[in-house]
Amino acid sequence: MTVADLNLTRDDCAARGRQLAVDTHRVDLDLSNLEDAEAVTFASRATVRFTSTGTSTWLDLVADEITSLTVNGAPQPFDSYDGARVQLGQLRTDDANEVTVEARCRYSRTGEGLHRFTDPADGNTYVYTHFEPTDARRAFACFEQPDLKTRFTLAVTAPAGSSVFANQSPASDEADGDRHTVTFAPTLPLSSYLTALAVGPFHSVSDVWRADRPDGSTLEVPLGVICRKSMAEHLDAEEIFTITKQGLTFFDEVFQFPYPWGKYDEIFLPEYNIGAMEHPGLVTFSENSYIFRGTPSETQRESRAEVIMHEMAHMWFGDLATPRWWDDTWLKESFADLMGYLAATEAAGFKGSWVTFAVNRKQWAYTQDQLPTTHPIVADIPDLEAARLNFDGITYAKGASVLKQLMAYAGRDAFFRAAQLYFQRHAFGSTNLEDLITCLQETSEADLSDWVPSWLETTGPSTIAVLREGEKLYVTVDSTDKLTGEQIDRKHRVVVSTFALAGTAFERTARVEVTLDAPKVEVELPAGTQVDVAVANDDDLTYALLRLDDMSMTNLTGELSSVQPTLTRAVIWSALWNAVRDGHLHADHYLVAVGRNAVTETDAGLLAMVLRQAATAITGYLHPDERPSEAGQLVAAIDEGLRSATPGSDLQRAWAHALAGSAGLTPAGEEPVRHTLDGGVDGLELTPSLRWDLLAALAELGAIDEARLHDEYASDPTMSGATARDRALASLPGVATKQRVWRELTTDTALTNDKQRALLAGFDVGPDSDAADFVAPYFEQVEQWWQQQTMVMAGRLATGLFPRTNITVGDDEYPPDNPVVRATEQWLADRGDAPQALRRIVIEQLDHTLRRLRAQRG
Repeated sequence: MTVADLNLTRDDCAARGRQLAVDTHRVDLDLSNLEDAEAVTFASRATVRFTSTGTSTWLDLVADEITSLTVNGAPQPFDSYDGARVQLGQLRTDDANEVTVEARCRYSRTGEGLHRFTDPADGNTYVYTHFEPTDARRAFACFEQPDLKTRFTLAVTAPAGSSVFANQSPASDEADGDRHTVTFAPTLPLSSYLTALAVGPFHSVSDVWRADRPDGSTLEVPLGVICRKSMAEHLDAEEIFTITKQGLTFFDEVFQFPYPWGKYDEIFLPEYNIGAMEHPGLVTFSENSYIFRGTPSETQRESRAEVIMHEMAHMWFGDLATPRWWDDTWLKESFADLMGYLAATEAAGFKGSWVTFAVNRKQWAYTQDQLPTTHPIVADIPDLEAARLNFDGITYAKGASVLKQLMAYAGRDAFFRAAQLYFQRHAFGSTNLEDLITCLQETSEADLSDWVPSWLETTGPSTIAVLREGEKLYVTVDSTDKLTGEQIDRKHRVVVSTFALAGTAFERTARVEVTLDAPKVEVELPAGTQVDVAVANDDDLTYALLRLDDMSMTNLTGELSSVQPTLTRAVIWSALWNAVRDGHLHADHYLVAVGRNAVTETDAGLLAMVLRQAATAITGYLHPDERPSEAGQLVAAIDEGLRSATPGSDLQRAWAHALAGSAGLTPAGEEPVRHTLDGGVDGLELTPSLRWDLLAALAELGAIDEARLHDEYASDPTMSGATARDRALASLPGVATKQRVWRELTTDTALTNDKQRALLAGFDVGPDSDAADFVAPYFEQVEQWWQQQTMVMAGRLATGLFPRTNITVGDDEYPPDNPVVRATEQWLADRGDAPQALRRIVIEQLDHTLRRLRAQRG
């Protein structure tokens, strides 16, 4: 079966949505064989009650086989089943229909559908579901589209001793010898992708959140924090409960709609495909990202808080009011993204959240929005393949950035009143953009008539710059649609700040709020204001690329780390990095700024991001001839920063992780890595993840052998240890290693998602010459991967194995006559009939390549 067989179109689903109204959906899963490694399938039974205006339709199901199909009590043939759709006929149009489908569905190892995992630490086996956007059909027959909501009843048969969790609390638990069957209370109306299940010998901790209501009653929500047994010692349930309670209190107050889903469990899972997922009543998280083996840094705790708040916001935005189709995915993801950072700051007290948003999250959006494949926030999503690819930087980060600007433009109070009205009107229903904008127009005095078309229906970031004319200071704005080339009339509200250099530190001399409603707007500065540096988007209020003027750029190079507050420095560093990416600032100038300012940077999160970008500047944007020298200087600076950092501090840890990430770029990295691994850095906690990252750097340098890496795994025989070992082994130098990793990635269809990511990370390091032999195989095989693997796994391969290249001798023109560029352009010209989602990936990788080559030319 190919991925194309599994595609769903908006038109087909819209027609089915108009035809059907779903009443109830019961799912019975027999997972009593989950501990049997030889068992590859499980028994699934789905019973759906619905009304229909037509006599035929279909249910979605991805199964190895159907064993029974009945419609209104009568058996129906199913020999036309194509592996994706169960055709239903003889439906009643004057009464409810009841359809039952029994099937054998397959356990997953890719994180899609019902994923099974056996813990190498203790042999325990676990299963859990991940269905977004349309993988519930891999576990049971359903109407797989978000607008066909229904009340789900889940019943699960599992081995005795296994805990079973789902969206609702258990209604019954019946023992039967060596197994038991747990039946859960019916859910409130849900889309199929939001149903959730986890089974295994989990460790769980309980608590409760309470809120006093205006009528004198008390709302109580049972809380649970859950992980597999072998991770229990690392689970910080107390802090997770604290953040969860802070978030529930915050959203209860600003949304004015009581939490509707009964309980609130948060479960941390191995080999999870994404960071987290907003299943109501059972929120799922990647344990690899959010359970810390060792003392977490402030940045790690902040990141976890942001994600907890993001998923919690979805309980309202997305779960309560759900987009009708995937073209309105932004209605849930953009709001949740914004709320995650807002609540992490205001409710949980993590003051660095907006710094992370400015330097990291928005960078994702800027990068995506400058690609030839960018799309409006309100995107055209004709089918499932497009939907999967549009869980991207536009849908999340640009949408959140634009909403942050909207909150500033319309007013915070009006913004939240609109959200309250939206929930009141559309609770347990399906919505689109018009529903939300109607609420915003009713609660805000701001004129939103131009806001929707200028921000939501266009592409590309605006560009904001400072212009000096004598003593006067202006801000210019250029908003050009990336895809059409037309000018856009976008209004921006920004803060323009000016600074003067006093000795070795900058001092703020003015802060002016400006509405950019024309291409050029004067900044009304107090008379005599000294302007050594001007920052035209201080506070990071709007979504726009910031161009610093030449005077500001020059003055900032030496004393950037003295600029206060941290968010302003983050905005400046973001501007510098985007200037490198866009070819306006040579990479070596960026590296000079890093070298002069990193050692005096006081914010560990910002330092870590800047040092990561410095390594990328060397490997991607610097001419190859300049890389050895610059890499040596960067590693020397990192080593100095690590040795001089306060023992035990977050800054020390940031330097250590930067060393692990950069040491493999130069032979000079071996000594400081060995010094660190041997415990030579006073006060540094060598957490398992840091230790493995340092070992991977030695592997990249060829300074460690396979036997030593296997010995290291013997000392850390965990899932994380196995994945880290695989990455380190794949990082060893030489074409032979590349060939082995390539074969494993492209031929082993049993690879787990975690191992695939580890192998891709290892394949990506080392000299470009080692990867030169894989240009032709990539274009010969990439369509086969797409046909033979799931879209998620094939998409990672198509992205991660795309050939790397550098500027070569003779590339005097742009675009250069480069072998990778030639091969890519030829494939795109020849394979116009390739799946559009695959073509999009290749087009984006070509654009990244051309951007880097342009920067390397200088």
